[in-house]
Amino acid sequence: MLDDLFGRGKSDKFGILSGDLGEMVRLAKDGKEFAIIFGDSFTGERLQGEWKSPIGLVAKLGEDGKIQILRPLNEGEKAEQLIKYEHKDRLTLLPSDVINIDGTIYMQAMWHKGLGNVINTQIWKSTDQGKTWSSVNEIPASYMNEFGSLLSWENGDDGYVYMVSSKFGRAHSVYLTRFLPEHISDEQQWEHYNPTTSTWSMHTEGAPLTPILSNSVKAGEMSLRRIEGHWVLSMFNEETWAIEVRISEKIDQSWNDIKPAHVVVAGTGGWGAKQNENNFTQLYGGYITPFSTLADMNIVVSQWNTSNNSRYNSTQFNVKGLDKFFNVTPKLADAQPTPQAVTASPEGTADQSVIEVSEVTPVDPGKAATPEQEILESVAPVEVLPLTGAHDSEKN
Repeated sequence: MLDDLFGRGKSDKFGILSGDLGEMVRLAKDGKEFAIIFGDSFTGERLQGEWKSPIGLVAKLGEDGKIQILRPLNEGEKAEQLIKYEHKDRLTLLPSDVINIDGTIYMQAMWHKGLGNVINTQIWKSTDQGKTWSSVNEIPASYMNEFGSLLSWENGDDGYVYMVSSKFGRAHSVYLTRFLPEHISDEQQWEHYNPTTSTWSMHTEGAPLTPILSNSVKAGEMSLRRIEGHWVLSMFNEETWAIEVRISEKIDQSWNDIKPAHVVVAGTGGWGAKQNENNFTQLYGGYITPFSTLADMNIVVSQWNTSNNSRYNSTQFNVKGLDKFFNVTPKLADAQPTPQAVTASPEGTADQSVIEVSEVTPVDPGKAATPEQEILESVAPVEVLPLTGAHDSEKN
């Protein structure tokens, strides 16, 4: 029932044929439409054509549960780069996340001069639902000892914006920060959480910070969302080569004891094997879709065959059973415009077999498994729901 977001017949009419990432945020509190922000995107296939990053598209969920792209986020019929600059000397701007605060959309992104060389980060705002953007804050790469560059953020129930972050590079722990919305333009007013002392404090440049999540973690892209009274963190973990989901009633605590659900994993088959949630080679991302519930969650996962660029896309997966895995019971079965109360048992089942994942199978065969993927042999498989209308495998 799910599919890729880019390709002919899907995104070509908006002038884009390939792209990655896909952070999402609702455009209006009571509306059905949401923005999807993508990273390096191209007008052609295999990373060919004009290079644009970031771009935005407006979408909704169809009756079949699929993400339906409606139009570009910008004015006009074709998706344009949201921030004006030129990709000279390998310069690119990669978005971390977007958030809607009282009708204003904020986007944080990292300036890369060569992928992985973050020179600084920047925050923009849009007061016209993503059509135009203006800068509100530019933050040096050294902020938070470089652990503040790759982030995800969400509105809390207490008036604060909460932010999880790490250093770009998929090799580090996860840190927790909070700030009042009026301080989004002044990172010196942001507070950082120490799970060892259970305290919040301002950060002095160069002083050590204490992560909230560090055990068996090499944090990649993150998606923090407040869903039905719980904090949900979806994250690509390079340590396990998996998209992991963790759920907690509290955010200000150590997350090390929360056993994650592995919803999509790289597997050990490589590009030569069938691509599905148990073998999604060279995956990353893992962004939670608006209107998700604990029992029925949609996420967007990127995939890139770096050997020949034959596969470069963002794919929607549907995940059912997280409520059982973490033993939480949503008040309402369907996603609601506002968070609903949830009753949770002290301990989850942590049973991987209760999770069901639906996916499309955009296979890119021909490559053997990488040595790093062998560590996943011990990961328990998840149950696959058969799909209708899944397209045939691609050939190298």
